[in-house]
Amino acid sequence: MNKITIAGQPLHSILGAAPSILIPFGFILDAMHSATGDEDYAKASYLSMGAGIVGGLAAGAAGVADYVADKPQGEAKREGQLHAALTGAALLVGAANLVLRRQGSHARGGSLALTALSAAGVLASEYLGRRMGSNSESGEHAEAGVHADGQDVRIDHRAPDVEQYVAAGPSSLHAPE
Repeated sequence: MNKITIAGQPLHSILGAAPSILIPFGFILDAMHSATGDEDYAKASYLSMGAGIVGGLAAGAAGVADYVADKPQGEAKREGQLHAALTGAALLVGAANLVLRRQGSHARGGSLALTALSAAGVLASEYLGRRMGSNSESGEHAEAGVHADGQDVRIDHRAPDVEQYVAAGPSSLHAPE
């Protein structure tokens, strides 16, 4: 899989953190605004949502580049398309919410519902994206390296061998009897 990486980490995953964090945080801030009436929460939510949408667009560009380079087939292709469609829809709902807020309709209450819908879409898409990454052959959690003899190596850190850290024999974790 030919992914765009920075320091061995997929760029799409790095950039995907912005909408996955900022848009749900915008929902939390909107809920706080709804509960308290404090306009500072609404302003912070607007900024959080805006930054999340910009980050989502950047992540989407990296994701499209990875998708085109990888040319997935079958189930991976369908999951990738669903992930993209879900994220795109969530970003569109969030953008519509921001446009309505610029026109002063935040106080009418529909903004909280739009923020919740956008946050739910982004979180569902994030879940799907993580699931796709953990099912991929190379795995986004695999660390790439090269042996001295030129052979490519992948070390998967998702399922560490815990047994190597546990002392053999009677467990010292139990309380003395």
